[in-house]
Amino acid sequence: MKSLTRLVTKYRKITVLAWVALAIGISLISQSMGTSYSDSNSLPNSESKIAQELMASSQGQGSGSGSGFGSGTGSSVQIVFGSKDNVKLTAADIDPVLAKLSQLSYVSEAKSPFEINSRSVSADGTVAYSQITLNASGRDLPRGAIKELISQGQSFESSHLQIAFSGDSVARASQTMVSSSEGIALLAAALVLLITFGSITATVIPLLVAVLSLVILTASVALVSHAITTAQFAPTLASLMGLGVGIDYALFIVTRFRQELHAGKSVPDSIAKSLLTSGRSVLFAGVTVCISILGLISVGISSLRGVAVAAALSVLISMAAAVTLLPALLGIVGHNIDKFSLPGRRSKTHEIESGRWAKWAKAIQNKPWRVAIISMLTLLIISVPATSIRLGTADAGTNAQGTTTRSSYDLIAKGFGAGFSGPLTVVASIPTGADLSPLSSLSDSMKADSDVAEVMPAMVSADQKVVTLIVYPKSSPQSAETSDLIDRLREETIPTAIGDSSIKVYVGGSTATSKDFASALSSKLPVFMGAVILLSFMLLMFVFRSLFIPLKAAAMNMLSIGAAFGVIVAIFQWGWESSITSIETGPIEPMVPMMLFAILFGLSMDYEVFLVSRIQEEYLISGDNSAAVRRGMAATGGVITAAATIMFFVFSAFIFGGERIIKELAVGLSAAIVFDATVIRSALVPALMQLWGKANWWLPNFLNKRLPKIRIEE
Repeated sequence: MKSLTRLVTKYRKITVLAWVALAIGISLISQSMGTSYSDSNSLPNSESKIAQELMASSQGQGSGSGSGFGSGTGSSVQIVFGSKDNVKLTAADIDPVLAKLSQLSYVSEAKSPFEINSRSVSADGTVAYSQITLNASGRDLPRGAIKELISQGQSFESSHLQIAFSGDSVARASQTMVSSSEGIALLAAALVLLITFGSITATVIPLLVAVLSLVILTASVALVSHAITTAQFAPTLASLMGLGVGIDYALFIVTRFRQELHAGKSVPDSIAKSLLTSGRSVLFAGVTVCISILGLISVGISSLRGVAVAAALSVLISMAAAVTLLPALLGIVGHNIDKFSLPGRRSKTHEIESGRWAKWAKAIQNKPWRVAIISMLTLLIISVPATSIRLGTADAGTNAQGTTTRSSYDLIAKGFGAGFSGPLTVVASIPTGADLSPLSSLSDSMKADSDVAEVMPAMVSADQKVVTLIVYPKSSPQSAETSDLIDRLREETIPTAIGDSSIKVYVGGSTATSKDFASALSSKLPVFMGAVILLSFMLLMFVFRSLFIPLKAAAMNMLSIGAAFGVIVAIFQWGWESSITSIETGPIEPMVPMMLFAILFGLSMDYEVFLVSRIQEEYLISGDNSAAVRRGMAATGGVITAAATIMFFVFSAFIFGGERIIKELAVGLSAAIVFDATVIRSALVPALMQLWGKANWWLPNFLNKRLPKIRIEE
């Protein structure tokens, strides 16, 4: 670390220019290559995947989905017509709309629902739908094409006619632009930094580091999308984490730099001390975060790999900028760090023994048992809703009222039934010469199921080897009833009807795919959690030469994460205060528990390492555990609170825009940061460290001799 410090301070201008050149270069490369994001929840060897492959390989059958609702994947968009006055729709209502849309340069076909088949119009004639075929897909469409399509179509609405659109392209176009969330986050962070530092110069430096890191991060994630499967929400998640972590890391180091300057040290010595203390903490915290996040790769699910790499890149780039770009900027600014100070703030220096954090720490030390018990009970109570968590992929029924995708969903549900938006595809593989009578029995059994609305006539492939039955549930795709229906078909109905026949039957479709994906993630979560906890435990044991510190850290993180899960379930699944998220209740996205655990377990280590490192630093000086806890708390309490406040505002800014999974992650992260910085770091951790005394720093001799000594000072 000393060598790195000398290098970046000696060549500070070159270091800054190198970062700027990197940002410009990688951005140009990224723009020339574009992006290749894709969403896929399918799993190899899952029943739904086998069904999908059978349908795709069958001759002359196509997808056989039967419904078409919500199937717009970028090459098509669904348009839904509804009667506002319950008067039947006619061709005269619909044809002018489709004729107008057909004139758009990127529309290749727009057939009237009256020309397609009778199932495109509801039984009462008040709802109809059609597919608009586009001549390009996804990002190959002209900028603003989908918004123009929606605007042109809805211009025909009247007191009689309602028009709505659905499909993946429509969903993406309807989302709030992520850049607005980033702007709000930066503005909030700037305000907190200004209040914390009382200096405009000190405020600007962390923001410059964060913005430059964000530019590099955005381009890097785009490039990664060409190499591995990367979900559409990955760049948003990376931005969310990059801003929060980047500003926090810079805050820690700048705070220590100013403390050293105010203590009378020179600029080079202040930078060196800052990196050897706060910089060291940043490195260890960053490595721990990356270990947690990259653990997602070990799960073996392809759709998680790109997300994990994007999130890890956000931490790695922020960490690298904090220990290279930031000290270079501090070397350039030097004593001017306090320039343009707010009135009455410049003269203030850090107050270790007499400040409010020292008094708060002393109050905790006077009654550590009471503080520890109350803190743990509080977090456990907040965690209770997490025990009823239900995983599943939410459909458009959870979108905000008034959005075109939600209107489309509601119209289809009204005209054709809630299950029409997520039909199940029951696909049979037929060996040569097999008796097909069991399939008739299966069709009858499914029709008799109380949760089935309709079973369509069997579709047979041209080679007679695949038979597909489209099953429409009575309930919506995200409902527990539909999930139970899939289980019942697989475990009871199909085995009973098929018996010992050589026919193999699989339940597929988007709803079944989502269910299989959720089940796979749930089954892997315990092992993943155990691996992350073990690796983090070992890393902290190496760093602090202690058994209690890593054990306490793991337990505290689990409490924080449990409380965050409780908040997510209460808001998104139970509907408590759901108005703040602009969406309605539904299941929790399958990726959220695993991703939230990985991210939070790592991020929580930031504050743990920063606080405990300072306590250890004081303990090595005095040998007095109580004094070390008190002084460490007093020295870091303010900056941890400021860092947590920044994280909270950054994460909260992403609640009001983007995909549902981003909203859930943003709520969970925001809640966890609040619990971590207030209940855990400000109360529970100092209380427990007071109770354990010198045992905090105990490590058996046989371990102390065998464990590698990690030294990054040199």
